[in-house]
Amino acid sequence: MKKIYNNIIPFPGYKAMTVWPVIFVRSDAREHFGIVDENHESIHGAQQKEMLVVGAVITLILFLIGCGWWSLLALPVFFWWYVIEWFVRFLMYSTQTEAYRNISFEQEAYLNESDFHFLSKRKCFGWVKYIRLKTYVKNTPDYRNSMERTTELEMDNF
Repeated sequence: MKKIYNNIIPFPGYKAMTVWPVIFVRSDAREHFGIVDENHESIHGAQQKEMLVVGAVITLILFLIGCGWWSLLALPVFFWWYVIEWFVRFLMYSTQTEAYRNISFEQEAYLNESDFHFLSKRKCFGWVKYIRLKTYVKNTPDYRNSMERTTELEMDNF
């Protein structure tokens, strides 16, 4: 995917953001944007392509039943899902960081970012299993080096 370095997208505090087929990387994170980060963002790219197909089908159906140009709002269904799930997770965890870390798209990306063959073996809509599996990615100050990961099978007090 093409990388664009800038100071606008993503918001300060985040290193990169994918809007398929582009990865936006903060200019001040250029030196710290490595292959693990690129793999993480590529996983989001795969998720977005899948959801773009879903959005296109919804858009076509809405257009055919007469919704006109409003049907185009269904195209970015990945981002609609992402925002709605973030709000739900925020209600569950009460902190922005924990809500972000527990979005199903983020869970799939964080838990597989170090597996550089993941995209070649990933199943379509693989992120869906993270909604019900309750894989919890615990935030630590240096999460790339010391991320604690547990699944519902290992947790006593989730």
